[in-house]
Amino acid sequence: MVSQAPARTNCFSGASAAELQSWLEQGGVDTNVYGKGMAKTVDDLFDEVSKQESILEFEGGKALRIVNVLSLHILNSRGQILFEDEQVLPDGRSRRRNVPVSEKMVVNEPWHVALHRAVAEELSSALPPDYEVTYYKDSYFLRTEYSSSMSYPGLLTKYVFHRVKAHVTGIPDGPFSTTEERPGGQLLTRWIWKAPPAQEAF
Repeated sequence: MVSQAPARTNCFSGASAAELQSWLEQGGVDTNVYGKGMAKTVDDLFDEVSKQESILEFEGGKALRIVNVLSLHILNSRGQILFEDEQVLPDGRSRRRNVPVSEKMVVNEPWHVALHRAVAEELSSALPPDYEVTYYKDSYFLRTEYSSSMSYPGLLTKYVFHRVKAHVTGIPDGPFSTTEERPGGQLLTRWIWKAPPAQEAF
């Protein structure tokens, strides 16, 4: 069982998306652009917070989103890293990604638990039933950065990245696609292999 995070007095703790919208606007976020273009909706953000995939709090009077992200660098036999190249959303919209396998971690979730969940959720449709995951413990690296979110414009996000390298048996050695059931249809993801940056090579 995942333990509860310590209480934060300045966190959003509302019970509806409408309360969240009001909270965001108090924190200086223009929610009129949410649900337009590539931006997600306030309902999406409320769902994320409800699932404990992020925490929202005020910092200096401004709304701040805090997300712990597993950045999983899956290696193939050539030492290349698996990258998410493109997503095609259920409504037909597409967006370029150019990121390794990434998974939002729930509050207090250990990174090695998130690792196995990420592989199962993101890649299982392209893997054999008996696949195995081996991770390199000495590759674990933690870093934090602040940036704007394409999904939630105007909402500053603090990303806490937990990076680790791993090998997955049975994974295709060339470009491939996966599908994932989402509300409204299927999410199609296209994957490619790319050489790692020089500073990350073994």
